[in-house]
Amino acid sequence: MSCDEPTTWAIPIDGEDDKYIVYKPLAGVAFVGNGDLALLACDESPDSGVARPPDAEEFLRSIGFRAKDQDRRPARPDDVLASAVLLTTNECQLRCTYCYASGGDGPTQELSLDRARTTIDAVVEAAMEAGRGHFEVSFHGGGEPTRAWELIQAATRYARAQPIAATVTLTSNGMWSAAQCRWIVGNIDGITISLDGTPTTQNRNRPLRTGHGSSTVVMRNLDALDRAHKPYGIRMTAARPWSDLADDVAYLLTHTSCRLLRVEPAFNHERGKHLEPDTQHVTDFADAFLAAWDVAQSVGARLVYTGADVSAARSVFCSAPSNALIVTPTGELVTCYEVTGRSHPLAEISTIGQVDPGCVEVSIARRSELQAMIADRRETCRECFCYWTCAGDCYVRSFHPGPDGHLARGTACELNQTLTSAILLRLIAESGGVWKRSTTPFTPSDRRAALAAAPSRQD
Repeated sequence: MSCDEPTTWAIPIDGEDDKYIVYKPLAGVAFVGNGDLALLACDESPDSGVARPPDAEEFLRSIGFRAKDQDRRPARPDDVLASAVLLTTNECQLRCTYCYASGGDGPTQELSLDRARTTIDAVVEAAMEAGRGHFEVSFHGGGEPTRAWELIQAATRYARAQPIAATVTLTSNGMWSAAQCRWIVGNIDGITISLDGTPTTQNRNRPLRTGHGSSTVVMRNLDALDRAHKPYGIRMTAARPWSDLADDVAYLLTHTSCRLLRVEPAFNHERGKHLEPDTQHVTDFADAFLAAWDVAQSVGARLVYTGADVSAARSVFCSAPSNALIVTPTGELVTCYEVTGRSHPLAEISTIGQVDPGCVEVSIARRSELQAMIADRRETCRECFCYWTCAGDCYVRSFHPGPDGHLARGTACELNQTLTSAILLRLIAESGGVWKRSTTPFTPSDRRAALAAAPSRQD
């Protein structure tokens, strides 16, 4: 990590003369100041010749802006394998309109138990050699992981039988039987549910393959998780019409106990693709996100879009290319959950090996080549105030195929910058003029309080 990486930015405020968001992401501090104060805050060299009025310097010290011990750069993920990510199957009950993997289409593929065990063995061995006492098994998809139900149960039992502790997580569409739900409550440590909002939105975006709606079953299972006091997260996908997003967030905060929602936009118009948004799409989604963000804040909940998440500083967008073994149903090792097969446009740079029963082959050279491309892209982000938050963005969403495609820039950068600056302004206003990142972990609000405070919605 370079010692001269940027640490402080002065972000001009649209429509305001001589007003800047002064932002130090490593320390987690931001405020609004004029040009002179912004210049002083961004300059830490005693020999620069910049005027240093004592009252201004005292202000910067008092809010922690000059505290070197707060200016901690986040550690880069190491290359020790910590997670076995099992993409169990391409089969799915749903036909989501925006599905990046076209889940449920094509001949059914399912990961074999032998390959799952071999992947777990490799991660356990690496973790133990590194002196770690735990590892993770994550069930994910190109399809719906629980469609490979016997595999999930058997792989979970195998993970629990290892000599070090296993954390078992599941990312699912929530379309479970009552018996499956009971097993998940008793056996899965971390659950993320893909759910888009109101019944109208959910049924439009995420219909069953029969064309019927999925909302009733998913909400029934979330109610069962709530009654069992089982924590879970919700991952929303926002699609047009963007204006529905605020109502979708309000609905989920009213009808579930989840107080942390993550949302990502889908700008594609067909299954199996990610399309670059145009400027109007960026503007419309940004407006919708901020309206929904306000709804969440009003009841003490959080809405997060990963590309503009200021709750932590990070040096890479995602650690999966460094320390996860992600295996597809056909046994290929890939570096992203979304690269589920050779049809993906970035499959060539994302495929780094193969798992066969009893044998894991990883190309360290191929993994290193991709990591170098990700680092090269971030190197071009030095002037951007999202440098420590989006950290170059998700490579699968931002890289273009072809030579130097990893250096391509698109409207996603505009979206991340627009939302980061707007969120900072809101946080500064809520904090009385100076925002400081909380060091207290976010804890869910009491459901009854949230129900009382949230806008009433019709089922």
